[in-house]
Amino acid sequence: MINLNEHKQFSTIPLLRLGFRPFFFGSGVIATLAMILWVFFYQSIITTNNVAPSVWHAHEMIFAYSSAVMVGFLLTASRNWTGIQTIYNKPLLALFVLWVSGRFPFFLDSEYLLYQAIIDTSFLVFSTIAISYPIIKGRNWINISIISKILLIAISHIVYYLGIFGVIEDGINIGLLLGFYLIISLIFMMSRRLIPFFIERGLGLSIELKNSKLLDISSLLLFLVFIIVEIFFQTAISNFIAGILFVIHIIRMKNWYQNGIWEKSLLWSIYLSYGLLTLGFGLKAISYFIELLPNIYVHSFAFGIALMTLSLMSRVSLGHTGRNVFDPPKQLNLIFILLVLSFVFRVIVISISVEHYSLWVFISQALWVVSFAYFVFIYAPMFFKARVDGQFG
Repeated sequence: MINLNEHKQFSTIPLLRLGFRPFFFGSGVIATLAMILWVFFYQSIITTNNVAPSVWHAHEMIFAYSSAVMVGFLLTASRNWTGIQTIYNKPLLALFVLWVSGRFPFFLDSEYLLYQAIIDTSFLVFSTIAISYPIIKGRNWINISIISKILLIAISHIVYYLGIFGVIEDGINIGLLLGFYLIISLIFMMSRRLIPFFIERGLGLSIELKNSKLLDISSLLLFLVFIIVEIFFQTAISNFIAGILFVIHIIRMKNWYQNGIWEKSLLWSIYLSYGLLTLGFGLKAISYFIELLPNIYVHSFAFGIALMTLSLMSRVSLGHTGRNVFDPPKQLNLIFILLVLSFVFRVIVISISVEHYSLWVFISQALWVVSFAYFVFIYAPMFFKARVDGQFG
């Protein structure tokens, strides 16, 4: 049972009352600004210090955007799971400032990089502690695996920086890929619970959309092997495993499918995002037989993460500000469609019309920026204002 001094609670500004508020706001802003900067990097108008612009781009998408969404979501969800209040007010502000401070290392001289690396990696370390506290104290053992994944993501971030400093050979690549696939792993684990639940509630179904234990175990073990082979061995075995994972996730999507989802923005978006992640496995599998553009499957995974997190932020923000999740802002359809179109240009159109590669990349970047900027515009007032039902959170 959450038991806090009421005066202390409500004297806290709304933005710092629960983890999703600052981190979902920050995630929307960094997704927008980082992509705008990537446009300039891609056109060689500006550059970074210490690492290549493409490495900076990958780092910000994984350890800035995706990690911030993850932390904001889990700080909020763990309070629901355990009934124990997660950090708020000054501790939450400190964690958020730590995250913001980590956004600048690649624009500073090399002599400051060590200090920035410590600040940047500290964010996920302290986030792991903040998320673990209520789960362990509340003996919420069903979610203990989440802690291990967050800890591994924090370690992958450290490996990335050790690669920059030359301590670990190929550490940059290992850290980025490990962090990337661990975030996908976390999404798969959460999606198994959330997607069928959201569809059941959203459509008012009287049936329960079941999950297969065989599929659950198979997908978990095979994805673990896929990650190891993909990062450390890079053999055709990963293509073969990707093909099996593609089939497994297609079956899972079939088990969840209901015609009515396409009428609900918060349902079709999360379902389609799972489809983009699944497509990533399919593209990886067929790349063994057909020559595809480099890393095209990685971008399918990346857009799956982007659409999934954007959909989750949109839903969670409504529920935890006292609003009706079954009556979301009408603008969400457009926001999600813009991001889907960004995927279409970056993965599909670009594969068909390679001669206009740079143009399709630019259009995709522009659509991404408009999508996330629109999200920030619509949702920022919710983050900065108190719950509409008068409760704390």
